[in-house]
Amino acid sequence: MRYRTSPRVARRRTHALREGITVGLIGAAIVMLWFFIADLAAAAPLRTPALLGAALFDGARYADAVTPTARLVVGYTAVHLAGFVALGLGVAGLFALAEREKRVLALIFMLGCCLAVVFLAMVYLLAQWLGQAVTPAIFLAGHILGAPSAGAISGPPHFNREAIRR
Repeated sequence: MRYRTSPRVARRRTHALREGITVGLIGAAIVMLWFFIADLAAAAPLRTPALLGAALFDGARYADAVTPTARLVVGYTAVHLAGFVALGLGVAGLFALAEREKRVLALIFMLGCCLAVVFLAMVYLLAQWLGQAVTPAIFLAGHILGAPSAGAISGPPHFNREAIRR
Protein backbone atom coordinates (compact mmCIF):
# COMPACT_ATOMS: atom_id res chain seq x y z
CA MET A 1 0.00 0.00 0.00
CA ARG A 2 1.32 3.39 -0.92
CA TYR A 3 0.63 6.51 1.12
CA ARG A 4 0.24 9.79 -0.69
CA THR A 5 0.64 13.28 0.63
CA SER A 6 -2.40 15.44 0.11
CA PRO A 7 -1.91 18.57 -2.02
CA ARG A 8 -2.85 20.74 0.98
CA VAL A 9 -0.13 19.17 3.16
CA ALA A 10 2.40 19.47 0.32
CA ARG A 11 1.55 23.18 -0.10
CA ARG A 12 1.88 23.76 3.64
CA ARG A 13 5.25 22.01 3.69
CA THR A 14 6.48 24.01 0.68
CA HIS A 15 5.28 27.24 2.29
CA ALA A 16 7.10 26.45 5.56
CA LEU A 17 10.26 25.60 3.62
CA ARG A 18 10.13 28.82 1.59
CA GLU A 19 9.33 30.88 4.68
CA GLY A 20 12.18 29.31 6.68
CA ILE A 21 14.74 29.97 3.98
CA THR A 22 13.49 33.55 3.51
CA VAL A 23 13.52 34.30 7.24
CA GLY A 24 16.98 32.79 7.63
CA LEU A 25 18.44 34.76 4.73
CA ILE A 26 16.89 38.05 5.90
CA GLY A 27 18.12 37.56 9.46
CA ALA A 28 21.61 36.67 8.22
CA ALA A 29 21.68 39.65 5.85
CA ILE A 30 20.75 42.09 8.61
CA VAL A 31 23.43 40.73 10.93
CA MET A 32 26.03 40.79 8.15
CA LEU A 33 25.08 44.35 7.25
CA TRP A 34 25.45 45.37 10.90
CA PHE A 35 28.90 43.74 11.10
CA PHE A 36 29.92 45.52 7.90
CA ILE A 37 28.72 48.91 9.22
CA ALA A 38 30.54 48.35 12.53
CA ASP A 39 33.71 47.36 10.66
CA LEU A 40 33.50 50.41 8.40
CA ALA A 41 33.08 52.64 11.47
CA ALA A 42 36.26 51.09 12.87
CA ALA A 43 38.02 51.65 9.49
CA ALA A 44 38.56 47.89 9.08
CA PRO A 45 36.16 46.53 6.43
CA LEU A 46 35.36 42.81 6.67
CA ARG A 47 37.32 42.50 9.93
CA THR A 48 34.54 40.73 11.84
CA PRO A 49 33.88 37.91 9.33
CA ALA A 50 37.64 37.48 8.85
CA LEU A 51 38.20 37.20 12.62
CA LEU A 52 35.33 34.78 13.03
CA GLY A 53 36.48 32.76 10.02
CA ALA A 54 40.03 32.63 11.35
CA ALA A 55 38.76 31.50 14.76
CA LEU A 56 36.48 28.89 13.19
CA PHE A 57 38.76 27.48 10.49
CA ASP A 58 42.28 28.16 11.74
CA GLY A 59 41.79 28.32 15.51
CA ALA A 60 43.20 31.85 15.56
CA ARG A 61 43.28 33.44 19.00
CA TYR A 62 44.90 36.79 18.30
CA ALA A 63 43.23 39.46 16.23
CA ASP A 64 46.53 41.07 15.28
CA ALA A 65 47.58 38.01 13.28
CA VAL A 66 44.42 37.98 11.15
CA THR A 67 44.15 39.78 7.84
CA PRO A 68 40.90 39.60 5.89
CA THR A 69 41.24 37.14 3.03
CA ALA A 70 38.62 35.86 0.61
CA ARG A 71 38.91 32.34 2.07
CA LEU A 72 38.13 33.50 5.61
CA VAL A 73 35.37 35.94 4.70
CA VAL A 74 33.59 33.71 2.16
CA GLY A 75 34.01 30.62 4.35
CA TYR A 76 32.59 32.30 7.42
CA THR A 77 29.79 33.88 5.37
CA ALA A 78 28.78 30.44 4.08
CA VAL A 79 28.70 29.03 7.62
CA HIS A 80 26.80 32.12 8.82
CA LEU A 81 24.18 31.78 6.07
CA ALA A 82 23.80 28.04 6.60
CA GLY A 83 23.29 28.53 10.34
CA PHE A 84 20.67 31.22 9.88
CA VAL A 85 18.82 29.23 7.20
CA ALA A 86 18.81 26.16 9.47
CA LEU A 87 17.45 28.25 12.32
CA GLY A 88 14.85 29.83 10.01
CA LEU A 89 13.73 26.39 8.80
CA GLY A 90 13.40 25.18 12.37
CA VAL A 91 11.40 28.21 13.45
CA ALA A 92 9.14 28.07 10.39
CA GLY A 93 8.53 24.38 10.98
CA LEU A 94 7.64 25.00 14.61
CA PHE A 95 5.27 27.82 13.68
CA ALA A 96 3.62 25.61 11.05
CA LEU A 97 3.18 22.93 13.70
CA ALA A 98 1.83 25.52 16.16
CA GLU A 99 -0.91 26.43 13.66
CA ARG A 100 -2.27 22.91 13.99
CA GLU A 101 -1.34 22.24 17.61
CA LYS A 102 -1.57 25.31 19.88
CA ARG A 103 0.29 23.59 22.72
CA VAL A 104 3.48 23.89 20.67
CA LEU A 105 3.52 27.66 21.37
CA ALA A 106 4.79 26.92 24.89
CA LEU A 107 7.54 24.77 23.39
CA ILE A 108 8.50 27.57 21.01
CA PHE A 109 8.75 30.00 23.91
CA MET A 110 10.91 27.62 26.00
CA LEU A 111 13.12 26.82 23.02
CA GLY A 112 13.56 30.55 22.34
CA CYS A 113 14.64 31.12 25.94
CA CYS A 114 17.12 28.25 25.76
CA LEU A 115 18.53 29.53 22.45
CA ALA A 116 18.96 33.00 23.97
CA VAL A 117 21.02 31.55 26.82
CA VAL A 118 23.11 29.46 24.41
CA PHE A 119 23.66 32.53 22.23
CA LEU A 120 24.81 34.66 25.18
CA ALA A 121 27.21 31.93 26.30
CA MET A 122 28.55 31.66 22.74
CA VAL A 123 29.12 35.43 22.55
CA TYR A 124 30.93 35.41 25.90
CA LEU A 125 33.17 32.48 24.95
CA LEU A 126 33.92 33.96 21.54
CA ALA A 127 34.88 37.29 23.10
CA GLN A 128 37.20 35.44 25.48
CA TRP A 129 38.66 33.34 22.67
CA LEU A 130 39.50 36.32 20.48
CA GLY A 131 40.77 38.44 23.36
CA GLN A 132 38.03 41.07 23.19
CA ALA A 133 38.87 41.82 19.53
CA VAL A 134 35.22 41.27 18.68
CA THR A 135 33.20 42.91 21.39
CA PRO A 136 30.05 41.27 22.69
CA ALA A 137 28.16 44.54 22.17
CA ILE A 138 28.62 44.29 18.39
CA PHE A 139 27.32 40.71 18.36
CA LEU A 140 24.40 41.46 20.62
CA ALA A 141 23.39 44.55 18.67
CA GLY A 142 23.57 42.69 15.34
CA HIS A 143 21.50 39.78 16.54
CA ILE A 144 19.05 42.00 18.40
CA LEU A 145 18.46 43.73 15.05
CA GLY A 146 18.26 40.47 13.11
CA ALA A 147 15.98 38.39 15.33
CA PRO A 148 12.97 40.72 15.52
CA SER A 149 13.08 41.48 11.82
CA ALA A 150 13.08 37.77 11.01
CA GLY A 151 10.33 37.22 13.57
CA ALA A 152 8.28 40.03 12.09
CA ILE A 153 8.34 38.25 8.77
CA SER A 154 7.39 34.82 10.08
CA GLY A 155 5.25 35.74 13.09
CA PRO A 156 2.20 37.78 12.03
CA PRO A 157 0.59 35.34 9.58
CA HIS A 158 0.79 32.63 12.21
CA PHE A 159 -0.79 34.60 15.02
CA ASN A 160 -4.34 35.59 14.39
CA ARG A 161 -6.31 36.08 17.58
CA GLU A 162 -9.30 34.02 16.53
CA ALA A 163 -7.20 30.92 15.86
CA ILE A 164 -5.36 31.23 19.18
CA ARG A 165 -8.61 31.56 21.17
CA ARG A 166 -9.89 28.23 19.85
